[in-house]
Amino acid sequence: MAEASRSTKRRRSSATAKSIVILEPGESCNPAKGQETFTRDAHFWLEDGNLILLAGTTAFRVYRGILVKKSAVFADMFDTGSLDATETFDGCPVVRLPDHPEDPRDFFQYLITCLDLSLSKAGPVRRASFAQLHAAFHLAHKYQCPDVEARALFALKKYYTANFTQYTSFDEVEISSLRKPPMRASIAAVNIARLTETPSMLPYALYLAATCEGCMVDGYKRRDGSVEYLSSEDLRSCIDVRGALAREHASLVKCAFSLRAPSAGCRTPGVCPTAREEILSDVELNAPGTFDVLYSYAEYIKDWGEVDDLCGVCRRGMLDREAQERRRVWKLLPGIFLLNAGKCGFATDSDADDSE
Repeated sequence: MAEASRSTKRRRSSATAKSIVILEPGESCNPAKGQETFTRDAHFWLEDGNLILLAGTTAFRVYRGILVKKSAVFADMFDTGSLDATETFDGCPVVRLPDHPEDPRDFFQYLITCLDLSLSKAGPVRRASFAQLHAAFHLAHKYQCPDVEARALFALKKYYTANFTQYTSFDEVEISSLRKPPMRASIAAVNIARLTETPSMLPYALYLAATCEGCMVDGYKRRDGSVEYLSSEDLRSCIDVRGALAREHASLVKCAFSLRAPSAGCRTPGVCPTAREEILSDVELNAPGTFDVLYSYAEYIKDWGEVDDLCGVCRRGMLDREAQERRRVWKLLPGIFLLNAGKCGFATDSDADDSE
């Protein structure tokens, strides 16, 4: 008889409690009166596991020893007997968690490292979403599991970085196990940086929060429907810097695009000055009031250069100036947000190594 069929006959240890039915993924049944139905997690139902955790309608079967060893909270609950494990299934104690059913799965990907991981410090099998990494981090923090918390933070720091080169190359190479987060995720990233005292994350995370318009106030919605907001101090900072960001963007446009004399080695000196004026006009037409000063114009420069007949030498010069200006503004981020540049890893002229 299949395991799922036998499971319908296994009841809680309490004589007055409802019976628990745990089904395989994709399986369904019509539960009898008094029965509660759960579905095994597709990845974290370990047949030789000795502890069952229930979150929502999802059941996880894992190793109690790993939880006790890695999590101070679970260790304390088992040691003191405060863990409510009065239910059993298949000889295993059953513990109910108040967490969103998807969150423990992301947490276990870090905790149970013998399985195929998408959230791995050593290198990604597939890139995880911010929601997955966010869940793994917060459960690790909640259950006091420092190893998992550190690995999740390691991945987050690859995107919310102090390293300009790493920032510019994030979309080009898989330098971390994290997919590019949505803009509003920066709100949660700021809060994680504050919670863990990780200053290297703050300048870029605050910058993203300041440039994401309405979502700066609306907050970051978690899987369980709760909303995470910036602190009043960080929200005020993000609002206050928008004028400075707009001024820096105007300065970037002027320095990168308004050179009127042909570049040294220009191949078409009779055409390129006019082409540059056309490009500058296009940028200024679309740029008023823009706060996203780190936005790269590289692809537009290439496209506009072809349309306006800007020679290759002048095009490369414009690309170089634009990149230099963005690097200049990048170094200003800590000061713009009244942060200590040295503590944030922005102190030297070279890229920070982001090794904290």
